[in-house]
Order: sequence, then C-alpha cells, then structure tokens
Amino acid sequence: LLCGPFSFYYTSVLWEPLFVLLTSCVFLALKRKNYLAAGISSALLSAARPVGVFIVFATVIRMFEEHRERGRPVLSFPRRVLLRPDLLVAILISPAGLFAYMLHLYLMVGDAFAFVLVQRAFGRVTGNPLQFLWDGFSETPTTGWLPTSPQWSAFACVAGLTLSAILAYRRQYGMALFCALGIVLPLLTNLASMVRYVVGLAPLILLSMVLLAKSRLTFYAALVLLPAACYFTTIAWMGGNLALV
Repeated sequence: LLCGPFSFYYTSVLWEPLFVLLTSCVFLALKRKNYLAAGISSALLSAARPVGVFIVFATVIRMFEEHRERGRPVLSFPRRVLLRPDLLVAILISPAGLFAYMLHLYLMVGDAFAFVLVQRAFGRVTGNPLQFLWDGFSETPTTGWLPTSPQWSAFACVAGLTLSAILAYRRQYGMALFCALGIVLPLLTNLASMVRYVVGLAPLILLSMVLLAKSRLTFYAALVLLPAACYFTTIAWMGGNLALV
C-alpha cells in the first residue's frame, strides 16, 4: 500500500485512505467474529462513501458461514440472528452513516438524495455498463502508444472484477461481493474515477500483494517495479492525468 503505484491516493485528501482503513477494520472484525465492531465500522464506512453501505452483505455472509460451520440448518439462520442482539444490531447500524449523511443533506439543502442528483453535474448518467467498457477500450490514442485515460479506466475495471472473481474462487464471498458492487455500481454511470474506485477497495489491493508474493521472482520484481511505478504515477497525478482523478 505504501510503496505501490497508487500510494499517492493514501496521502491525499480524498476518501480512499479512510475507506481503505474502515474496510480493513470491518473485515478484521468479521474474521475475529466481533460483529458489533464490524457493524460500527460499517456505519462509519457508509458515511465515508455511499457504496460502503453494501458491506452489510459481507457481514451477513460471514454470519451465515459461521452458522453453517457449527452444523446448524440453513432455515434456522434468520431465527438465530433475531435471537442474537449483537448480530441484529450489527446489521441494523451498518447504514447509519449513510442515513446520517442523508439527514444532513436534507437539513442543509432540502434533499436527502442530493448526493445522487449532483452526479449529473459530473456527466454521470445511468447507462449500459458493457457499453461504457467498450467505449473506454475503443478510445485509442491518437499519438504515441500509451493507453488513453478511458482505456486505463477500462483496464482498471476489468482488473478489479477479475480480482473479485479470484476472491470468490478462494471462497471469500463477502469480500468478493462487496468489491464487485464497488466496481459495478459506479460503472452503471460511466468509467470516470474507476482507477480510484478500484484502488480504494482494500481486499483487492491486499489480494494483489498476496498474489505477487506467491513466488520469489514476482516478489522481488514487485519490490523493484512497484516503487518505480509509484514515481511515474505520482507525476501523472500531479500533472492532472484524468485516469487518476
């Protein structure tokens, strides 16, 4: 995270540092089966960015997995949740941050959904995600050989979805679903900021590090190439490269 090509995001004033931190807190709490802590972190996460509200699905999936690990029948899962105050509270408070933000918007501008409507000002209009991907890949460079900003965004989207599929293959279903939603939902409008959205998904970045460390060759290559790439991406960021905005 600290020496990779996108580490500049984690020292910016954008939401990525907080989002990565809170996402990590949620999944760490779920790993330790501390569902109340996961719920509190989820509430804060939904305040950091609206898409964070969907991490509640990861919480429910982990609860269900634990339920099945104990050999209990599927149909008894809802009853167990209702009888466990910590589980129920963890689920119910997860969207609290988003609701608090919506209340703030309602009191300030009179519209709780202003954060949705304002997206039109950035050219975000709901459309066909596959068409957005195709258009991104089709934006070939007119000069030189480096990919255009839309192509970088499309590459990031495909890479993120591929890593999400790998998480699912590794039976990390909660992480996989959360990351997939974190990519697909913005893609419903366009490819803008897609690199940033993918980089802001902590499970994908951590999975990338795990995959790079699987062999000594890739590990040592990453030690050299990632800091070098960090230099060039930081220069591009400071230069206003649209793919990184």
